[in-house]
Amino acid sequence: MSERLAAAEERAGALRQELEDVGRRLARLPDPPEPLTAGDLAARTSSGRRRPGPAAIPVAPADAAPGTIAAARAELAAGRRSAVELVEAALERARAGRHLGAFLRLREEEALAEARRLTVAPEGAGQGGGGRPLLGIPLSVKDIVDVAGVTTTSGSKFPHEAARSAPAWKRLAEAGAILLGKNNLQEFAFGVSGDNPTFGRTCNAHAPGRIPGGSSSGSAVAVATGMGYGSVGTDTGGSIRIPASLNGVFGLKPSYGAVSRAGVTPLSWSLDHVGPIARSARDIGLLFEVLSGWSSGPAPPRAAGPKPLAGVRLGVPLDFFYTDLVREARQAADGIVAALVGLGAERVEVRIPEVECSGVCRNVLAFAEAAVVHRERLAARPEDISEDVRRLLEVGMVLSASDLIAALRGRRLVADAFARLFEEVDVLVAPSTPAGAPLAGEPLATAEDIRPGLIRLVGPFNFTGLPALSVPAGFDRSGMPLGAQLVGAPGQDFAVIRLAAWLEASGAIPMRPPSLGGPQ
Repeated sequence: MSERLAAAEERAGALRQELEDVGRRLARLPDPPEPLTAGDLAARTSSGRRRPGPAAIPVAPADAAPGTIAAARAELAAGRRSAVELVEAALERARAGRHLGAFLRLREEEALAEARRLTVAPEGAGQGGGGRPLLGIPLSVKDIVDVAGVTTTSGSKFPHEAARSAPAWKRLAEAGAILLGKNNLQEFAFGVSGDNPTFGRTCNAHAPGRIPGGSSSGSAVAVATGMGYGSVGTDTGGSIRIPASLNGVFGLKPSYGAVSRAGVTPLSWSLDHVGPIARSARDIGLLFEVLSGWSSGPAPPRAAGPKPLAGVRLGVPLDFFYTDLVREARQAADGIVAALVGLGAERVEVRIPEVECSGVCRNVLAFAEAAVVHRERLAARPEDISEDVRRLLEVGMVLSASDLIAALRGRRLVADAFARLFEEVDVLVAPSTPAGAPLAGEPLATAEDIRPGLIRLVGPFNFTGLPALSVPAGFDRSGMPLGAQLVGAPGQDFAVIRLAAWLEASGAIPMRPPSLGGPQ
């Protein structure tokens, strides 16, 4: 047996030992669960869309903060700025922040040409947009999303030329968005540090010596620094929410299947999600509506008085999600809970012991599915895959069908537990990350290794397919951003977005724009 195969077998064996604990737990149940497949998850999302969301969540007062899509649209509509000026300003910031490594490719000439065509369009397209809500707005996409005529690298040495655009970008383009460029990412979207051995590391928007999180690292840094008004990322184990949290912006992992994954290089089919990153909840709502094709539907009338969220049941999980945190991360999440309670929501303390099973089962699914996705690349050119990623793929290659079934049965156990929970509460609040961004190469302040530490609090919602929105919630002792997650039942994406908008309107969202100074 080769040394590499032996190492893969050893790690797979460790996973199996953890799976045995899950199996013993399943065996004690009076009605042991069947496997929960990706199709079952998608069906839950569809069913959730047909159910009314929390009826007590009205639309928050609108406030177009500077630097947001909402503000840019207002400026375009009033004729105070043109699409060309928006693109030029975004490009200027992207050039000033090259040292952060947020982009693999800037479409400088192409983006400006598109903006000029909008500005001179005879119907005045650059001055409001009519039925095209993103007309003239510069956005970026993670370089795992196909755009027709543009190379997709997937952050790897295995690029391909995209013959057609992924539905995710096609919808944004049809809504009038201008593609500013494609963002840097972790190789094959398989990691959370922001390091890329082929294209270089992405740096945190607030402190270049610290990690940005990943794998949608470039997307979050671009949004945080004003290199465009939003971005499309992907999230398999937290890859939108982790960098959103560590860079102080909003990031939505939608309900499983809400946004098409077609034309997006897969990593793990049953865990992959496509979603938006932006600088406000209102912008997240607009981008999600375009990406998904869903409508937020009619809103309840806005309640008079200081308690507009009266009747909303807010779940605060006492176990798992609030353990092993730095003090500031707990305080940040507690602050979000307190703000929502101040707006009238009811705080409900809950426990979800089943979630302890999610980590090992999610890893088994991720490793096994990724190994299938990349098996031909691994067989033909293993030397062109970085060592860290190759090791994970090799573990997936030696996992068995029994291991996979055990993980899918664990998923049923955890997903059913959350389904029961959302009969008692409307939304959960939990920290996004246990600590702020560490220095590159260092562990988290909780002393955890980067990968398991940063995935721990966000991965369960990939595993269950629940919508989870990371909102800026505070800062650690080094001044680095921290996020908190608002999590809803399947299909209830707009419920969590509306709650985030109320937090913004109440002044409970702390945001600090980063500097674009040189390397530190």
